[in-house]
Amino acid sequence: MRLAFPEQPRLDCPPVDAVPLNLNCRDEIIPILRALQHVYARTGWRDELLQLIGKDVNPDSSADRGREGLSYWAILVLAAVRLGCNFDYDKLQDLAEQHRRLRQMMGIGDWDEQTEFDWRRIRDNLCLVRPPTLEKINQLIVAAGHELAPTAIEAVRGDTFVVETNIHYPTESTLIEDGLGEVVTRAAALATAHGLLGWRQHEHLLQNLKEIVRQIGRTARAKSQGADRLKPGYQRLLTLAEDLLQRARALLRTLRFRAKGEGIDWLGEGLTGRARSCGIICS
Repeated sequence: MRLAFPEQPRLDCPPVDAVPLNLNCRDEIIPILRALQHVYARTGWRDELLQLIGKDVNPDSSADRGREGLSYWAILVLAAVRLGCNFDYDKLQDLAEQHRRLRQMMGIGDWDEQTEFDWRRIRDNLCLVRPPTLEKINQLIVAAGHELAPTAIEAVRGDTFVVETNIHYPTESTLIEDGLGEVVTRAAALATAHGLLGWRQHEHLLQNLKEIVRQIGRTARAKSQGADRLKPGYQRLLTLAEDLLQRARALLRTLRFRAKGEGIDWLGEGLTGRARSCGIICS
């Protein structure tokens, strides 16, 4: 048996739209509860939201039979708090048992000692609400917000924050190394497959490339050598990159010329696409 929302008033619990909230509190749960109060006070919006939840919770069964379960309104409150505050089910269980205002928002009074919550019970009820229903609920809430503050959409507030990452320094040299490594590996495979010379020492070229990048990294960590300490290393790296790209372009031209001579159209297109994916500019 399930109810849409608690209709019978309780002496130990104020109505949902009259639950006192500390609007000066900066905790993220306060705006969510206040928004739920606004929706609850609008009968049309509230009934439409609860009907959507009821169709998911009791799709084939009667809501008037069986043991008592969470009301549709309680499911909506718990789902909004979990998604809005990014809580896990354990945190949500603790709040549902200890947070007085949250319990009052669900229609649970201070004298109610029978209503218990378990994270499995919360999870099983919230998971009954399907993603399409959540999307419809979101659209209704957004429409309610636009009606309450029509001009709010004209201004957008943004914020930035620092995120710790595992990006290694210097990034430029390692990106060049990754790109050239792909070019050399693919060029050597193509040359071997078509019986062409010039790439038999590709492993030695890759070792030289890695050594240059290692030297740049060591120089970057030694900050006592001045601001221009990285220029020689990058000059060697860019010189090697230009040489390898020229050789790759020459290989590509050779293969395209051979393919045209043999009347193969797909080979030139395939090599061109593969070379572009490696960073080779075809001429």
